[in-house]
Amino acid sequence: MDRDSEYYLHRAEAELSLAQAAPHPAAVRAHYHLAGHYLDRAYALGVRKPSARLIRIDDLPTSTENA
Repeated sequence: MDRDSEYYLHRAEAELSLAQAAPHPAAVRAHYHLAGHYLDRAYALGVRKPSARLIRIDDLPTSTENA
């Protein structure tokens, strides 16, 4: 990852933290909007997107299976 990508990821994280702490809905929206722009920039520069593994709720063990 290059320095520009690291910068944009760091700024996105900062904006997400600010959004969580913002007291006004408009401020929350603005911080999330800025975080999205920073993430777009970081991914445009070649940051690999995290992989996600989806789990179906039917595949989760139930409490009676272990009893």
